[in-house]
Amino acid sequence: MRSPLNAIQLTAHHLKNLNAGDAVSSAAGMLIRSGARMKVLLDDLTDFNRHRLGIGLHIAPSRSDLRAILEDELHELRSAHPGREIALDTSGDLSGNWDRGRLQQVISNLVVNALKYGTPGSKVCVGANGVGDEVIFAVENQGDPIAASELERLFDPLRRGAGRPPEDGGLGLGLFICAEVAKAHGGEITATSTHGTTAFTVRLPRGPLVH
Repeated sequence: MRSPLNAIQLTAHHLKNLNAGDAVSSAAGMLIRSGARMKVLLDDLTDFNRHRLGIGLHIAPSRSDLRAILEDELHELRSAHPGREIALDTSGDLSGNWDRGRLQQVISNLVVNALKYGTPGSKVCVGANGVGDEVIFAVENQGDPIAASELERLFDPLRRGAGRPPEDGGLGLGLFICAEVAKAHGGEITATSTHGTTAFTVRLPRGPLVH
């Protein structure tokens, strides 16, 4: 499935770069966005199947700076969601031995969820802090609180959140994979929802730094 998908995306990018008019550019842009969404779904299914087979998530840790990862990923997300404020606050040493691509996946999933399910137009806050042997980062949004019974099941696979529109097209694997990525790094993810603020907090051991 990846080979034909890659061919579609490469062709769409080529069409967009031809400057063949607004209609062609618009159609190519739609193909690019749809292809990117399909790739996310395919990656999620692959990760879920690895979990069911008992193989576990594949990670390739290397020396990483979470501050740089957050800045890069949030830049992309701000471009994709103009008009929405995504604030970033960091402190301390944010270096560790992690899989950069996997952390980008977690950050994207959490921030996009916060944008979708928070109060329309409200700010999404992302914070990160280096504390001793671990780094902690959190994504917060304002909105209706999530019931305690719902919080307990948020990270279950193939489960769509309450109030999620049926046309959303998700598989209900995003938060499950976030939890698996944290676990694969020896960390964890937790969720809280009180006083109109919902927060997802990820704790990551720094791990042995490689040079």
